[in-house]
Amino acid sequence: MVSYKHIYIYEIEGEVKDDMVNSPDYIGCWNEGRSSFLFFHTDQGAFVKHLIGQYPVMRLVDTYDMDYKDWQGGGLKAFRVGPLWFCPISGEVAQKPKGCRLIPFDPGVVFGTGLHPTTYDCIHLIVDLFRRHTPETVLDLGTGTGILALTCAALGAKKVLAVDINRLSVKTALENIRLNGFEGKIAVKEANAEEVIGREADLAVMNIHYRVLDRLIETEGFHEKKWIVLSGVLRSDYMKLLRKLQKRIHLVRELHTGHWFTAWFEK
Repeated sequence: MVSYKHIYIYEIEGEVKDDMVNSPDYIGCWNEGRSSFLFFHTDQGAFVKHLIGQYPVMRLVDTYDMDYKDWQGGGLKAFRVGPLWFCPISGEVAQKPKGCRLIPFDPGVVFGTGLHPTTYDCIHLIVDLFRRHTPETVLDLGTGTGILALTCAALGAKKVLAVDINRLSVKTALENIRLNGFEGKIAVKEANAEEVIGREADLAVMNIHYRVLDRLIETEGFHEKKWIVLSGVLRSDYMKLLRKLQKRIHLVRELHTGHWFTAWFEK
């Protein structure tokens, strides 16, 4: 079992790829635009200095070291939604309630513990949807740690495509799929959401940024789906989306926790 206690983060200007890093304490690299964030279990300042010295286009922007629980916004804990018991493999230990299906997961350094309001409310709506319907094929756009893809597979979806633009998210999601034995049900792809929205699926789950959602709802692929669960938006942006969608698709249920909105639509 991977144990995260303290992590060391190096922000680098320039693109770093996994095959450039050779360290047993390497966790992974988060690429964001022209920046790369390298994560390690131990202080690797000397290694990083040597690495960027080999590439004149790279520059060390900043370094951070912090407790893992602070990185994840307060630590990890198990939680229940309907028949599912989500349990991080490194975090607070809690006994699984009787009759629940265990979903072990390791968020690593990717955001996606399941406790953010957007993710938590998505899980609630997905559980409710599967109580009433049986989506066999699912698109999970912006999968992160893969927790929503795991939810759909555990509830009975036969085929799930989990998509994320970030390489470290893809790597993390693949590990969580393996932890749950869902290799035959869930495939993972590194891609933009716009590249795959046209894929055939009964249900599309989208916990992503407003700007991406705003583009997706204009596509034919979006409106071909029988069910949509979307989240990741604050109230003002949600209202903009709702005004565009209400004439073309039916709002079944919405949740809002704090300032975050999550909604379930169907044709």
